[in-house]
Amino acid sequence: MPITFDTLEELKAFYQAFSLNKTDTQHKQLDSTTEDEPEYPQPKKRGRKPGSRLNKTAVVQLPLKRGPKPASPNKADEPKPKRDKSNTLTAKIQNAIRGFLSASNAFTANDIYAILSKKDSTINKQSVITSVLKQMNSTFSEVSVTERPGNGPRPVKLYNA
Repeated sequence: MPITFDTLEELKAFYQAFSLNKTDTQHKQLDSTTEDEPEYPQPKKRGRKPGSRLNKTAVVQLPLKRGPKPASPNKADEPKPKRDKSNTLTAKIQNAIRGFLSASNAFTANDIYAILSKKDSTINKQSVITSVLKQMNSTFSEVSVTERPGNGPRPVKLYNA
């Protein structure tokens, strides 16, 4: 059914109330939806907007490249003192092995442990046996090795036999 207006003022009032302008229609639509629904505050968005900086006036300065540290004259002149290795477990094991070799006696890792445990009862048997095996493979690799059956599943290595 067509809409008819008797006067020009009615037409203008209708046009203002129901404006055909796009921006006005959007405002009317927004106004009509907000009147029906209660207005809730929008929660704040977290974080900063992309592209924004905290302090736009501050200029980010890259760290300058630094040269090598100057050598201290005291440390460069002094040679570093050697560490005393005479009291280490390895040194004690090597001394015990040399004792057996100088006497031309055959020995096992358990024999070395027996000698060292008499001097120091706090010594760890597993550490001694492991270290003896390593020493016999590296430092004393020229010493002859034979195997004999032991109490466990593996044979016992007999050195200098």
